[in-house]
Amino acid sequence: MIKLGSREPVWLDLAEGVRLKVRPITTPAYAMIQAQAEKVFDDWAEHRAETEGLDPADQSVRRGLMRALMIKGLALYAVIAWEGIDAALLDEAVAGFIDENPLLAALFYHRYLAPLEERTAEGNASGPAPHGISAGARDIAKPAMSSAAAPAPTGNMNP
Repeated sequence: MIKLGSREPVWLDLAEGVRLKVRPITTPAYAMIQAQAEKVFDDWAEHRAETEGLDPADQSVRRGLMRALMIKGLALYAVIAWEGIDAALLDEAVAGFIDENPLLAALFYHRYLAPLEERTAEGNASGPAPHGISAGARDIAKPAMSSAAAPAPTGNMNP
């Protein structure tokens, strides 16, 4: 059975007296943030990667930049109030907070998505493939013998 998460904003305690009040993540919001991060990455790869001396085909570059873009996108979407940060809550300030505080940004990312990870870990929101097949699965069972090879026992098997 799937447990639904809270639909109310919550406070995330990070560190050094920093608290962020965040709205809950939804599937449409997560998908939109991911699509926007991919668009920004593609634009960067096409127009700026070469001048920055980075190879967008390098998987570690792609993973790192995509993670950074996702964290910033999630923060821009989620943060609706904060404490312990000496700035007005504006998009530029949220982006600056994420850019300038990589450890707190990573902590925000993990704590913000922790409820989703916990539900997945307990088997909540995971299960068989929705289409009912296991197309990529490897067969591990040995083939069954032909039914003509040996008749099924019908009598008492105990001596």
